[in-house]
Amino acid sequence: MVFVERENQVARLRELLADCLGGRGSVVAVSGPVAAGKTELLHVFGEIAARAGAVVLHASARCSEQDVPLGVVGQLFGREHFAPAERDRALHLPRGCGGAASCDADLLSPGPTPTRVGQIHWELIRALSERAPVVVAVDDLHFADPASLNSLIHMGGLLRASRVLIVVTESDPPTDGDATERAWRTPLLRQRHFTRLRVRPLSVGATGRMLAALPGGVLAPGAAADAWHRLSGGNPLLLRALAEDWYERPGSPVSAPEPRAGAEFGRAVDACVRRAGRRFCDAARALAALDASGSHHRLARLLGLPQPEVDETLAAMDAIGVLDEGRFRHPAAGGAVLAGMGAADRAALHRDAARLLHGAGDPASVVAVHLLAAGRADEPFAFPVLLEAAREALRRDDTGFAEACLDRAAEVCADEEQRVTVTVQRSLVDSRSDPDTACRRLRPLVDALREGRLTGCQTVSLLGRLLRNGSGEEIALALRRLERFSDTLDADSAAEYLAAREWLRASHPALLRETDLRFRAARPAARNVRSARTGRSEAARASDGAPKRMAAVLNALLRSGPDQDGVRSAELALQSTALDDEGFDTLHLALSVLVYADRSDLAVGWCDALLRESAERDAPAWQAQFAAVRAEIAVRQGDARLAERTARQAISLVSAGSWGVLIGSPLSSLLLSATATGTVPETGVPRTWNLPEQLFQTRFGVQYLHARGRQRLSLDLLHAALDDLTRCGRLLREWDIDQPAFVPWRSDAVTVLLRLGRTDEARRLASEQLTLVSPAQPRARGTALRTAASVADPRRRAVLLREAVDLLGVAGDRLELARALADLSAVHTRAGQSGRARMVARQAREIAEAQGFAPLSRRLAAEESRAVKDDRDTGVTLLSGSESQVAALAVAGHSNREIAEKLFITVSTVEQHLTHAYRKLRVKGRADLPSSLREHGRSGQPAGDRAREHTRPAGGQGAAGGTGSPSSPRSVSAS
Repeated sequence: MVFVERENQVARLRELLADCLGGRGSVVAVSGPVAAGKTELLHVFGEIAARAGAVVLHASARCSEQDVPLGVVGQLFGREHFAPAERDRALHLPRGCGGAASCDADLLSPGPTPTRVGQIHWELIRALSERAPVVVAVDDLHFADPASLNSLIHMGGLLRASRVLIVVTESDPPTDGDATERAWRTPLLRQRHFTRLRVRPLSVGATGRMLAALPGGVLAPGAAADAWHRLSGGNPLLLRALAEDWYERPGSPVSAPEPRAGAEFGRAVDACVRRAGRRFCDAARALAALDASGSHHRLARLLGLPQPEVDETLAAMDAIGVLDEGRFRHPAAGGAVLAGMGAADRAALHRDAARLLHGAGDPASVVAVHLLAAGRADEPFAFPVLLEAAREALRRDDTGFAEACLDRAAEVCADEEQRVTVTVQRSLVDSRSDPDTACRRLRPLVDALREGRLTGCQTVSLLGRLLRNGSGEEIALALRRLERFSDTLDADSAAEYLAAREWLRASHPALLRETDLRFRAARPAARNVRSARTGRSEAARASDGAPKRMAAVLNALLRSGPDQDGVRSAELALQSTALDDEGFDTLHLALSVLVYADRSDLAVGWCDALLRESAERDAPAWQAQFAAVRAEIAVRQGDARLAERTARQAISLVSAGSWGVLIGSPLSSLLLSATATGTVPETGVPRTWNLPEQLFQTRFGVQYLHARGRQRLSLDLLHAALDDLTRCGRLLREWDIDQPAFVPWRSDAVTVLLRLGRTDEARRLASEQLTLVSPAQPRARGTALRTAASVADPRRRAVLLREAVDLLGVAGDRLELARALADLSAVHTRAGQSGRARMVARQAREIAEAQGFAPLSRRLAAEESRAVKDDRDTGVTLLSGSESQVAALAVAGHSNREIAEKLFITVSTVEQHLTHAYRKLRVKGRADLPSSLREHGRSGQPAGDRAREHTRPAGGQGAAGGTGSPSSPRSVSAS
């Protein structure tokens, strides 16, 4: 047994025991919080008294026995120290005093019957004390029955000159029996032989000593015990329970371990509140229920008690150590208190809490906590509350709670419309992490749509989910159904329907072509529906309608080209829209607007931030689509490695089936980037990917056709490449979204046509592309200028390419810039401007090598090799005969001295001729001299000199100003 920080109380009890042994009796009340160690102190003192020769009569009052007359006294006189006749006499109640009520009425103004009972008890105790000192020990006096309490009061007033010591324990702060305690104290406070001893919670130091003294040494002596004290509140019972939980933890260290509140701790807390009484137990259970929703401020209303009374109860539980400033010290405590209730009582408590919080206007998420805990939610407010709570949970990324709310809402659906609403919302929850499951969720609704069982508003809700998770046939079916319902939609549904059509026009243009005519006829009715919103200002519509406007902004960009207003709208949407299920489409569309407006510089920061947030919030579907946009940005910035890595990451985040037609976006970036780096497999698409046929009815499909066309071009599959590129262009024209800033298909088509010798067609496409771009689109215009240069008159190519280089440098597209520089280098080479050609080629090569553009690097290396060879060949023809002979012998491996001897010249002259040859050939030394000099050396004279000899007059001056025959040794020496 571990007993700490109670030395002063034991010492005082020893003194009072000594007085008792000397014939001076007294009454001692040991008070303190529940489970603070009062019972342990009473047992320790009982053992001390017994060893000192006293007779110890022990009794323990119980809350459940308060209605049993003389229940406590019966324990005192039921000992072996009394004869049977004495016990019968002590436990016999006179007629009319058999119930608690009659005795309770006599406590404060003793009548003849209770007084007589007390006299009998006192006579028996005094007679016993004449044989040996007597210690009457009563635990938990506050639960004593009224008759026993009255008898103890009577004895307490008579024992001053006897060998009787009465020691009782009582709760402080008072518990349910505080009226009983006042009845006990009032008659005895005026007695000089009444003593109160207080037992307080353990200090931090005592907590450490107790833990160190426990079996196994939970804490090493002197180790910090702050965490243990904080969790137990200094309550010895709770501290022992924490130690038991610690013993159960495998591999627990013995050096300053951290406490862990487990099952034993929870049971100890429940025991504390039960021992404190019904008022404390009810308050603890209500507090534990409200703790789940953080609604502690509603405790008094839930209990139906005045706030001061509740505050007093909470303060008492603080003193016990169960609470800390009115809150459970650990979640395990509240859980154990609720677990101690019956299932029906616990459910009823949560239902009461739900009704109270809903009536008080608390948020739906708060009320829903109790609706879930109560089991079946039959309250009329349950469905809308659960639905709104699910939406709130999604906004804070708590998908587990959202699913639980929707499951409970599905149980209480009153009609088909509510069931549709729940199904659509469930699909929304799944779409973040598992789009496949989201699609399966929609299958029953699609069946209902085919059977004509959905209303217009329900069809609009379904259409919103089908846009990303449905097939083209299902979307078309929903559109046909909505043509009939357009004049019956409410304002919100009509706005959602129009927004869905804008999204389809931007992403699935082919789906709308068949229904546009009929929709124009139905549109006036839809406008009539929308007119209900005309009372709101345009500014208000712009602010709260941003999700519905961004698709229209993207449509305008794809059809008319970018403008500053569209860019500003996209930036505003990105600044003002939160990333949630409702705002995701807005943010995704806004990024697309910036990308296709040639403002990747603006889009990249936003996209990176949204990508990080999606990852942090564990929303893989969002993360995948933002990664696809990030890959597209990287393509447009010429960062092929990042584009390829990010595109692969996007594809891996969700299954191929979950992507649907949207797979065209990351797949296009993957093909374009891999083509730039030369890592594209021949097929371009893994065989395990089964691309949906409807992909080619979407803007993502034309992007894929362009990327595949470029990939086939890189593999010299010219006709296949041209098929892809011309199909891409035909669809873009049909859908009226043919913007080079979106898909520059003409650039690659021109390259293919030139290789096929179809120059006129190439010129026509290049001219079209240039007319479709403006100076405000630096990347698109730079690409168009590079393309135009490839079919332009040679005299204009350099001008076009220089402008392209300037624009592409501003745009930041490193791949297109490197291509333009490479083309410009080739133009300079053909113009004989070798110096400029080398300088420009060097810039292109640096970019290509840094970015991993392997095909372009190989092209530049080959062109440089040809240029060097041409330069060297040109340099050989410029050598004089003497220089050519000397250089030829040097190539053959002769030393300078050997060359001098063979040609009958000095070594210094050899050195001079070699220096001139190095300079003309632009080489560093004899190791770099071209091997072609051997042929010139055999003929004894370079071709250039032979040609000049034909124009030299006979007997005239030699090539180097000498005289005589050019083949004579003297003439060579003179040169």
